[in-house]
Amino acid sequence: MHRQTRNRKQARARAVSTSARRQSALLGVVITILMALLLFMWAEQARAAVGSAVITNKQAEETLAMAKSPREVFVGRWYGEDKTGSAVTKRWLVDAFPDGVFRITFRFYEEDGSYREQVEVGEWGISGPVYFLSTKGWVDDGMFLKADTSNGQLYDAYKILKLEQQVFEYEHFINGNRYQVRRVDTGFTLPE
Repeated sequence: MHRQTRNRKQARARAVSTSARRQSALLGVVITILMALLLFMWAEQARAAVGSAVITNKQAEETLAMAKSPREVFVGRWYGEDKTGSAVTKRWLVDAFPDGVFRITFRFYEEDGSYREQVEVGEWGISGPVYFLSTKGWVDDGMFLKADTSNGQLYDAYKILKLEQQVFEYEHFINGNRYQVRRVDTGFTLPE
């Protein structure tokens, strides 16, 4: 009798050990898949940052043709211009990719024609009357520089004033600055 009890206990212990190994292996597979997805998402942001525009005119036109939501309307390339000081003009190009990744190229032009350039990359979204950006990094000399995403200044929310096929107007919720951009061809570039 004692031997049967011991054998049952050993069989249960082996079953529990086998179950624990299976759960551990399954957890390892899940973690591996999650890490691969995170790596893929980071690679997509880096691709958008340093690569050429992946979205084509045809993709933008197809998206516009079947647009059902403001988010779909926003996919494509947008151009904006604003005076920031007495002699400085700010121009920018927004590339809004269908996967929610953005690249914004800013140029600050001096009166003499010289300029400095800044490229930001991250994620964009539209929810109801809100347009938002989450900056994940910058491109400097062709290299992607990851941002400290715990910095609250890298997140911006805007009130959508107008979003049409060719014109987008929005206002920053915190500072009240208003911006207007117009849709441009995906081959459009900022002036030198």
